[in-house]
Amino acid sequence: MNDVAKKKKSDVSTKVIDFSSHAGVGFENVSAQEMAIPFLKIASSQTPEVKKSNAKFVEGLDQGDIFNSVTKDFYKSIHVVPCAFRVRCVEWSPLGEGTGAPVKIYKPENCPPLTRGADGEDHYMINGAVSPTYIVRTAEYFVLRLNDDGSYERCQIIMQKTQYKKSRYWNTMMMNQKIPSQSGSLVTLPMFANVYKMEGVQEANKKNDWWGWKITLDKSVNDLKSPTQIVEEAKHFHELVSSGSVDPAPEALNDNDEGDLKDITPNADSVVLGS
Repeated sequence: MNDVAKKKKSDVSTKVIDFSSHAGVGFENVSAQEMAIPFLKIASSQTPEVKKSNAKFVEGLDQGDIFNSVTKDFYKSIHVVPCAFRVRCVEWSPLGEGTGAPVKIYKPENCPPLTRGADGEDHYMINGAVSPTYIVRTAEYFVLRLNDDGSYERCQIIMQKTQYKKSRYWNTMMMNQKIPSQSGSLVTLPMFANVYKMEGVQEANKKNDWWGWKITLDKSVNDLKSPTQIVEEAKHFHELVSSGSVDPAPEALNDNDEGDLKDITPNADSVVLGS
């Protein structure tokens, strides 16, 4: 009898089920709002996941590595296809105060006029006085991170403070990619036409050092194994972001790993918003 039972168990365990005919079953009511879009971040000395004494510690994670906030996977470099970009003006409580979540998030056109405070941050005025909270102009990228096997995952990347200038450079790099149209004029390629390599590099001024992004153009999406599939997914991700169905998690916006960089020369574009 035991032999029979063992045989039946063996038969069940070796049977291969074709799940492709059941693709997506059970997820009918799972929309973008019910999913956590991972954000990709460069680890630094201030990152909780690097500190052994912190509950968030990730074994093997080094400064300069890029890690995934959901899976906790990390990489020396990544390849991404950018799908959407937007800017938000994020209001924060004074350093060391508040809940760690943004006080308020503005679209650039709705942000109040700002003035540079003695702390080096941008504040708005309340009855002639500088507000205790401060506002950080924040670039948000929504990308597909590519794996070597041709698979991919939706992710987000936040750039602010010293890295906001990198965002401007990256946008310029992307918008300079042009092709001739049928009429002969040059037109800008869509954001998702190319693959970019991203890695962490150490940066410094006279008083501080921090980790920042290095971004290089890698290749055309046409050179990937499944370019049509990537483009369709990129277009869909772009539509989700444009419709407001996808928003960064508060912890993605709270990127203070650069430390209290008061000595960084202010970016003039962060003073006048909505331009």
